[in-house]
Amino acid sequence: MTNEQKFLLKCTRAYFNGEKAVVPSDVSIDGLYEISKAQNLAGIVFSVIKDDEASRQSKAYKMFEDCFFDSITRYDFQSAIINEIRSLLESEKIRHVFFKGSVIKEYYPVPELRSMGDIDVLIGASDRDRVKALLMTNGFELINSNGPVYDYKKDGTLIEVHTKIVSGKVGGVNAEEYFENAIEYAKFDEYCGDLEDEYHFCYLLTHIAHHFWFYGAGVKMILDLAVFQRSKSLDYSKVFAYLDELGLDDFARVLLTLCHKWYGVGKDYKSDVSQTEEFLLSYGAFGNAGRNKAAVVRRKALEEGKKSGFSAKLSLLFPSYKKIKDIPYMRFIQGRPYLLVLGWIYRIYYNLRYRKSFVAQATSSLSDGETLRQAEDELQYFKEIGLL
Repeated sequence: MTNEQKFLLKCTRAYFNGEKAVVPSDVSIDGLYEISKAQNLAGIVFSVIKDDEASRQSKAYKMFEDCFFDSITRYDFQSAIINEIRSLLESEKIRHVFFKGSVIKEYYPVPELRSMGDIDVLIGASDRDRVKALLMTNGFELINSNGPVYDYKKDGTLIEVHTKIVSGKVGGVNAEEYFENAIEYAKFDEYCGDLEDEYHFCYLLTHIAHHFWFYGAGVKMILDLAVFQRSKSLDYSKVFAYLDELGLDDFARVLLTLCHKWYGVGKDYKSDVSQTEEFLLSYGAFGNAGRNKAAVVRRKALEEGKKSGFSAKLSLLFPSYKKIKDIPYMRFIQGRPYLLVLGWIYRIYYNLRYRKSFVAQATSSLSDGETLRQAEDELQYFKEIGLL
């Protein structure tokens, strides 16, 4: 762990506990900014170091400050959109549940500083067409209408309207099936509901597992767990009844042990968290910063028993209908598995046109020995923490 990473954690603890921090001489303010930005924590870090006189003259201090005020402005815009959506759905008597960051930000000591890329709201599947018409009539632009999540945008704010809160499997478990009827676990005040606390917390842990399994997660997701636990009187036996049934109880114990170590809340389950600390601190908020993407692709192929680099490339280029059908730009294939070959062709064209850099990174070293070693190490690590 670098000095900047250690101090980043100290800053999040200071924010969590309402304290201030002074940047020590062995911490690079520029390096601190880079990892804070990558972790989507720059506003929070600035809030605890803004009185540090030694840092005021640095260029990074000004960039920290800009992130701080951007967070406040974004919070105001997003809160206005949340209130508008709530009002519209209530006016039409449509049940809905805001979840993830839309709710968790309000548990933070300063809610404005909890960055949120989009607004997540859950509705019943039978209400999707009504919600679509309602939002579009009121100035929301529909930008994706494929799969269980429809994406809308208004005033630069992205809104994800879900009919499911998880799609597909997470690690080795079928999380989509487990959370199929999530809206029935909400308590409603007329038409606006809140997920039951233990169920929501189980979902948050599953959501982190989802990010782990794809590319990775960051520090902010553990801070989410901390503020949620401090704000609620959770029945942990009920939480683990859900997690045990789902099959993510061992993974959850690792994360909750780490959360206790970092923020002093919840329970210490005595799990080994050394590798998980490194994983969370190394690759940014969503695990894709400075990541060997080819190793991730290779690890997923290994999970399916495909050991050669060539078979990994085939898996990447020619995914199954089940994998491809919910991709936003593949709407035409939904319900038409016989168009799978056409889907492969279009997907290759789309990726070369719009995601050329990612494709190059993900495929250039698939057959490399170091990539295979990293993939095998990650596969073993995921098994050890109960994700696979």
